[in-house]
Amino acid sequence: MALWGSVAALAALVPTVGTSLVIFPAILYLFFGGDMLSAAGLLLWGMTAVGLVDNFLGPKLVERGMRLHPFLILLSILGGIGFFGPLGFLLGPLVLSMLFVLLEIISASTKNIRAAN
Repeated sequence: MALWGSVAALAALVPTVGTSLVIFPAILYLFFGGDMLSAAGLLLWGMTAVGLVDNFLGPKLVERGMRLHPFLILLSILGGIGFFGPLGFLLGPLVLSMLFVLLEIISASTKNIRAAN
């Protein structure tokens, strides 16, 4: 159970299809195992709660705070975990955001220098 929860948490980082990579096989397992009520419940849960959050609410919240593509956020999380370890889950996107802010500052300052000359 903990293994599939961990797999689902990692798969959730993949935009749009992440959690369905875990939920869909689980629904099929329950269905073909004869547990129709649990399969229907998991399907309903996956379509409403998980699907709504992953596909609609999550991207809206991320794009409101950061103007980064979800794929860049995924790469920064994976790179951060590889570089910083478990704390990289938070530090990777933070470093990427700071890089984009630095690039905006440099761009604005070079425009000001050109305008002054």
